[in-house]
Amino acid sequence: MWAPLGIPAFKRLWLANIVSNIGGWMQTAGAGWIMTEIAPAGDKALFVAAMAVATTCPVFLFGFPAGVLADRFDRRRYILACQIWMMLAAAALAVLAAIGKLDHWNLLALMTCVGIGNAMNGPAWHAVVPEIVGRRHLPQAIALNSAAFNLARTVGPVIGQVLQAVAGVFALFATNALTFLALIGAIASWRRPAEARAQQRSESLWAGFVTGLVFIRDTPALWRVWARAMCFFVPAIAFATLLPLIGRTLQLSDAQYGVLFSSFGVGAVGGTMMLPRFNAWLGADRANIAAMLTAAAAIALGAAVPHVVAVGVGLALCGGCWMVVIANNNVATQNLLPPWVRARGMAVHQIVFFGSLTVGQTLWGIVADRIGIPLTMGCAAVLLLPMAFLAASIPLPVSAATSAAGD
Repeated sequence: MWAPLGIPAFKRLWLANIVSNIGGWMQTAGAGWIMTEIAPAGDKALFVAAMAVATTCPVFLFGFPAGVLADRFDRRRYILACQIWMMLAAAALAVLAAIGKLDHWNLLALMTCVGIGNAMNGPAWHAVVPEIVGRRHLPQAIALNSAAFNLARTVGPVIGQVLQAVAGVFALFATNALTFLALIGAIASWRRPAEARAQQRSESLWAGFVTGLVFIRDTPALWRVWARAMCFFVPAIAFATLLPLIGRTLQLSDAQYGVLFSSFGVGAVGGTMMLPRFNAWLGADRANIAAMLTAAAAIALGAAVPHVVAVGVGLALCGGCWMVVIANNNVATQNLLPPWVRARGMAVHQIVFFGSLTVGQTLWGIVADRIGIPLTMGCAAVLLLPMAFLAASIPLPVSAATSAAGD
């Protein structure tokens, strides 16, 4: 699992990504918590759900054009531009907080800008991982990147909420802006292999659009991976979407909410460590189905037992399940994509993922406004059961599943 860290370029980017992701999760958790304070009293659930949508909907809207651009232009410079854009958005949030002008509308708008930056960055970032580590270490590199992301998700909210409680909202957003410098420096120091640059086709943007869509249309194995993803993520996102409101219901302090938020990341890191064993035992296909059923039980626990410990345990279980499904789907998709169309294929992979999250976040926010949080969580848990059986009827591509299971 640790072999990719022996590659100096990957190690530098991986460590810098941890720093940047810690700042990102500090901001994400803090922004959702702040929104529960500054949103209008009658529309809190809708604005909290809108905050979640702001980070996911841009991927659904801009993902494929981002993939076309990442396959057309130098991916290193492209990623640098995206990182600088997100750093500026975080800095703008810090300035507004410092001068006392932060309200629910500009918070939502600037978090949407961050979401757009992530949407434009994602396909290029996924596409350069095989360039750095090669296909031999690709499953391990994907797992390590997921572990870094979820390690940041574990510690970032705690650090962010403590920082916010001690030093205020300005310090939270300013610290996140500074963490981008680590990743910008690491990317600036990396030099792409000449072979990787040569594999990118020199085609017009329109031609890139068309050839990418044709390849994806004519590769039904990709659609099987993405159909299974939608079965899981639309219902499973309910827990994360409603978490700020659950925290308010439990009357948690800023620091306590940060610890609760980090439970998901703790479970996800655990899922990353156990993923090779799960896949060797069950195979990637059945491991994903088992994760869906476990997530249903975890959400039901959070709905049925309104206590911080039960909610934290449910979140940790959900985090582990998310890790299993995301990693296996990611490896399956990467194995099906040739280098010249990889960014476009991963863009659609992200569109499906974040599009599913957007649908789920909007749905569960509206439902919670009408029937309350516990019943909404119960509905999401129940919906996961038939979705798991539907996903079981759509097997992962055999070659991809075998590759994921063997690592």
